[in-house]
Amino acid sequence: MTEELAKHKLIQYIKERVPISENESEVITSYFELRHLPKKSFFIQEGQECIYHGFVISGTLRVFYSDPKGLEHVLYFGFADWWVGDIASFNTHEPTHINVQALEDSWILTFSKDGIEELFLKVPILERLFRIMAQRTLSVLQKRFFLTVSANAHDRYKELIERHPGIEQLVPQHQIASYLGILPESLSRMKKQLLHKK
Repeated sequence: MTEELAKHKLIQYIKERVPISENESEVITSYFELRHLPKKSFFIQEGQECIYHGFVISGTLRVFYSDPKGLEHVLYFGFADWWVGDIASFNTHEPTHINVQALEDSWILTFSKDGIEELFLKVPILERLFRIMAQRTLSVLQKRFFLTVSANAHDRYKELIERHPGIEQLVPQHQIASYLGILPESLSRMKKQLLHKK
């Protein structure tokens, strides 16, 4: 992955959502740095301050936390064209409670807190983009919360595979089970039942 290609993908993503000029494109890309995350490496780890946010160019990441017993709970998966980081830690400078780990070799474009604040001043329309992203994230989280409290594991699984076709080729089964809040054995049984119904 070249930095030029990665930044081209970022600008394409932005232009699909807000209008920017060629000059603004150059200003924006100057604030992003390309980073390679080998499989199983971490972008963020619990206990550290989140000093960078990232735009996923390629690969798959999982965002999770560990409970006091050491059990891991997947909050969401980050795919290409997703943003990853901990907004609370990023803004407050407090240690994060989450981990962001690459499930496969991944490439992300990163930016810092100071960098994005400067960028908002130079390219004000980016604040609109980030508002759109925040609304999208909140919508996804609300839907996830609603499904967690109102839907059974079977319905949550169906919603996941409808929203992310092909996720089972990218994400290990035990990680999907963690995301759904069930045991891997329960997920296996559920998949067999679905296949049997077909």
